Amino acid sequence: MLNKLFNKELELNVGGQPIAFNTLAEFEFCLSGRTEVPSRKMAELIKLSSEELKREAKNIKAVEKRFVDILSKSIENPGTIGRFIRELDPKVFSQDHSWREIMASLKSKDDDYDELRKVALVKYMQYLTSRQEVIKQIYAVQRRLEQERGSAGAVEEPAAAENGASANPAFRETVILDSTMAEPVPKRTSRYGRLPKGEAVIVPISKGREVEFLLSKHSYKLVASDQIQIIDETGTAHPLQDGKNIIGRDTVCNVIVNPAYRDVSRLHLIIERIADDAVRMTDLSSHGTFLPPEYLEQVMDEAI
Repeated sequence: MLNKLFNKELELNVGGQPIAFNTLAEFEFCLSGRTEVPSRKMAELIKLSSEELKREAKNIKAVEKRFVDILSKSIENPGTIGRFIRELDPKVFSQDHSWREIMASLKSKDDDYDELRKVALVKYMQYLTSRQEVIKQIYAVQRRLEQERGSAGAVEEPAAAENGASANPAFRETVILDSTMAEPVPKRTSRYGRLPKGEAVIVPISKGREVEFLLSKHSYKLVASDQIQIIDETGTAHPLQDGKNIIGRDTVCNVIVNPAYRDVSRLHLIIERIADDAVRMTDLSSHGTFLPPEYLEQVMDEAI
């Protein structure tokens, strides 16, 4: 898909400079380097307090939710992404890596730019994921430091400790990670690779075979017999329906995940059967979908 030639040369104006693209691959390559958090932004985040980091994470999650909704609707109804992007205020995008300029330039373009809009939205969501990971790591360090200070305070004030009161009230308010701050990914995911957010990955699965995948840290399986089924953690089988199947906590999903799994997104993963022996998987989540590395090789090949 990324090697598709455009009918005409498409051009964006970024930083006062015109940049032309002849294929989606060129555009995707240009944006791939903009998915990591720049050092300047990392320096800014390090200066934030725990509460400020939590607010930053909540803000990112709210923006990400809007983008997931746009992306899922555009997957369901091709040709609608241009309208959705035009309705967005460019200020919702970060100025890091000129993202705001890129999206503002795409906003003013005609329908010929819809595929670029989709790629740009996917890459920006990957940038938001990177930013969330940095916030999580900084928050974890601050937690540890606050805990060490709290422990020291408890030694100095034994009376307070005996009464069950925290020696550090500020620490008591910030040590608990809320639902916007993901738990660390378990070690078992080292056997898996994370699906790039928003990018479709084709997974072959022949009859009699199964493919295990993780929604965050929760194990699921794709099993192919007379039909392809999703097996959840309880062993319940969910046959794939025709068209797109959504997995997540929301009641609109085809496969509804236990609402107690707060690390699974409301709309976490789209699975679409594209042949008798293959499915297409598109991750929309905050905390990730993980597959064995061999199924991600096609993504790596396209990135080279």
